[in-house]
Amino acid sequence: MQERTPETRRVNPVRRNALRPAAGPLPPLSPAPEARMRIVNLSAGLALILTPAAVYADTTHQGNADMFKTLLSKIGLRSEAQPISAAAPETLAQLRDAVAARLHGEPEVEEVAIDPGDPAVLRVRLANGGSEAVTGTIDVTNVYGRLYTLRNDLDREAAIENLVQSVLVTVRRPELDLQHVFANIRFRQPGNEQDAATSLVEELAGDVAIVLQLDTPQSLVGLSRADLGERSVAEIRQAAQGNILREMSKLQEERVNDHMIAYRIDDNPPLTPAIVLTDEFWAMVDQNFPDGAFLILRQRDEVAVIDRKAPSALIAARQLIDMAKNRGVDFLSDRIFERRDGRLVTVTE
Repeated sequence: MQERTPETRRVNPVRRNALRPAAGPLPPLSPAPEARMRIVNLSAGLALILTPAAVYADTTHQGNADMFKTLLSKIGLRSEAQPISAAAPETLAQLRDAVAARLHGEPEVEEVAIDPGDPAVLRVRLANGGSEAVTGTIDVTNVYGRLYTLRNDLDREAAIENLVQSVLVTVRRPELDLQHVFANIRFRQPGNEQDAATSLVEELAGDVAIVLQLDTPQSLVGLSRADLGERSVAEIRQAAQGNILREMSKLQEERVNDHMIAYRIDDNPPLTPAIVLTDEFWAMVDQNFPDGAFLILRQRDEVAVIDRKAPSALIAARQLIDMAKNRGVDFLSDRIFERRDGRLVTVTE
């Protein structure tokens, strides 16, 4: 049985690969024409991912402390600790129950079960048009975080609806439009390898892999070989390469300070990690940091690079990753990467 992972374009609700994609090797990316980049301010986006400076008050490296002060100053936060938001109007379990109630109203939903061990998780069984039913998990942590933790002005009902539709798309099978397929970077599920004849995931480096996704109005949906029909993997990958270069015309670059730059695709942030698979992105990095850079993929809607010559660059990268990991929303990878001889590799700290 194939399992695919829906993840919303704008609210990213699924944290732990619900309705997972398949896995397997893909051909390498091919060169493509140079992409344009628009430089704008990312202060609002960075405000969602950084906590107050008091968190770093005990840091032992002054250069690192200064870097964090610079980050916080740039996004307009006060240096003293302050709560991100008042008490949420509902608990994680209450939001989960609201999603479950909404799912019960859809004809494809055969079963919705609450996970007794996790207040954020639902287990779902979906009818699949005469084929074997699709089963998977839904985790509402990201929706909850964006509603109540990250000062995001999402509409609650719209966020729930977006999550439900991103789950249903796995059995409603949108048409495979080559203009909307992408090769993206996502967390690699250990021990979840599937038969090579059906998989479309390529191991990349460390704890991340390359997945093929279809960008639908509600979500990014993982693709399996069964979804390709008569099309070859090479054809899909060629289309994906051109599509991400098209999206890079909306790439935002925020120079946080002299040693760090953050990137995000303007109107479709969950596609942002895909830029790492292009030579064009690395040409930008090389131009900014000729002596090389460390790459952090700490969340699914942002890519950041740190000048490897910066004071305490590895310590800074590790602390920024740990911040995102502790927050638990949209987390992607806890590794530090760099590019060597055209390949992404992990860095030994």
